[in-house]
Amino acid sequence: MIKNNQYGFSETTVIIYSLFLFMIFAVLYVDLYGYFYTKNNLKQAVDETLTLVKFENGFDENTKNYFHNIAAKLGLEARNINLQGTPKTVQRGEPVELTASIAYEVRGLRPLNYHLTVQIVVRSQGLAHSKIR
Repeated sequence: MIKNNQYGFSETTVIIYSLFLFMIFAVLYVDLYGYFYTKNNLKQAVDETLTLVKFENGFDENTKNYFHNIAAKLGLEARNINLQGTPKTVQRGEPVELTASIAYEVRGLRPLNYHLTVQIVVRSQGLAHSKIR
């Protein structure tokens, strides 16, 4: 006996599209985790470098190299990180600041042909420790 209805076709289509949407949300969840993981690692590198900036009363090329070494150890691509800080020779008690930013690409939207890049910006502030005479 042959059935002439095609009710199964619509049910199969719904299942396939539901799986497709589920996979996109799963990949977006992984991207969200990656975003916070990257931000946490960047914050850790900035905080460790800020300690050196506070002791040296400012930011210079040696401090930048120190930051890049820490970022590389934490799994960040140091060449993609934009780093800015208070220049050297500030007096004791004056504020010093270190700002790092990196572009994070959300890969979960690629199947929908939508490219999204989010800027991760981390700032840390402190006071210079050494007195310059």
